[in-house]
Amino acid sequence: GGGGQPQPTNEEIRRKRAEAIYDEDEAMTIRRSHENPAVIALYEEFLGEPLSHKSHELLHTDYTPRSPEPIDSEKVKVEID
Repeated sequence: GGGGQPQPTNEEIRRKRAEAIYDEDEAMTIRRSHENPAVIALYEEFLGEPLSHKSHELLHTDYTPRSPEPIDSEKVKVEID
């Protein structure tokens, strides 16, 4: 769980999800973000340096735990063109 991800209660599901994430990571050519040419260019051309005010302002997020709330269908309006 976290960041809007589902929170499995079954330990086997948690283990398999973690294993799949690590397997995907091991298969990647670029495994460290600071070695990614696109990230390097982003910092050089726009953000300045890691932990700069601009990078913190644009890239860092604060999360607040929230419990699921029922949707009030009277308040939800969807317009479809």
